[in-house]
Amino acid sequence: MNANRSRRDHRLDFWRGLALAMIFIDHIPGNIFENVTLRNFGVSDNAEVFVFLSGFSASIAYFSKYMGGNPVFASVRVWQRTGKLYLAHIVTIMGAVALFFGAAIWFADPHWTKVNGLDLLLRDPVHALVGLSTLTFQVGYFNILPLYIVLLAATPLLMWIASRNLWTALALSLILYVAGKTFGWSLPNVPSEGYWFFDPIAWQLLFTIGFVAGTLYKAGQPVPFHRLAYAGAVAVLVAGFAIQRFSLYPADDALPLPTWLFTFDKNGLALPRLLHALALIYVVANLPFDWIDRKIMQSGATNPLARMGRHSLPVFCTGSLLAVVGQVLERESGGGLAVDVTLVGVGLLIHVGLAMWLDLWKEITAPRDAAKGATAGVPGAAASRST
Repeated sequence: MNANRSRRDHRLDFWRGLALAMIFIDHIPGNIFENVTLRNFGVSDNAEVFVFLSGFSASIAYFSKYMGGNPVFASVRVWQRTGKLYLAHIVTIMGAVALFFGAAIWFADPHWTKVNGLDLLLRDPVHALVGLSTLTFQVGYFNILPLYIVLLAATPLLMWIASRNLWTALALSLILYVAGKTFGWSLPNVPSEGYWFFDPIAWQLLFTIGFVAGTLYKAGQPVPFHRLAYAGAVAVLVAGFAIQRFSLYPADDALPLPTWLFTFDKNGLALPRLLHALALIYVVANLPFDWIDRKIMQSGATNPLARMGRHSLPVFCTGSLLAVVGQVLERESGGGLAVDVTLVGVGLLIHVGLAMWLDLWKEITAPRDAAKGATAGVPGAAASRST
């Protein structure tokens, strides 16, 4: 990680774009391509990568401004971004509901009124709509943005603590994680039963680790490479692959210990799952193929995955809605190779096409300094402005 920090690091965008692509594929259950995504090779998946990179990006985007003497400005920018995430989530979830219910009407298939917890909207629409607006009622496959909204909303507090001592921020995050596990803290689903699919009290630790890693990287002190640590991380990945491949997951009562210490629960980000995700990130970040890094940096402006990662929010929301279409067509068509290739292929092309359009739109709407310079060069222009 020795890129020139005066330029955008396209590697971050690349890995975020790759995670978005795999999330889209995983959100269309039953397609053949879901057999080659990250979750098939270990006990963690793209969600952990997404949250870690979110913390990493938050540090790079906001913490340097915070430490540069503009804490209020940096905090307001964070909350402004949080507001955009909330609006994007509400628009996306309502679009998803319309697509699911529309599929129920079009195909005369009541299955689409019950899938992913949607039946609550029919049984108790008043409370369900209140729950949707307060993020406490979450439709299946649409529950990672509420987690991100909560984590980002709390980022100014994280920055305030980190500005005093970065390691204190990490220690307090770990204490909160352990306390949440010990006392059973979690955010409830309302009006439905149970708790959030992604428990923010647990997942904040991974976000904070990403934040700390981003802060160190920005300061030119990235997490160092160590051969023993790397070998240990590789061993963790091999063990994770074996556990997943041969279904060696332990039962909840396998050991006389709290389950979060030895199971791989995703909702509460059990400790072994967290360690597997960190091992994966450490191994990938220290891959010995420097030419891959150079290729990604050199093609950063045009690399399809980096383009997607650069516009992660609109690409993610669009991909989530495309995944709904994919779920419907996968079931109603009966699936098959041709259907899977078409759904995933067209969906990913739309991902890339949207990112390309957003790049073009940004270029079109960017302020033009050249025009100002041209005006300044016109004889008499300065005199006309002064009269």
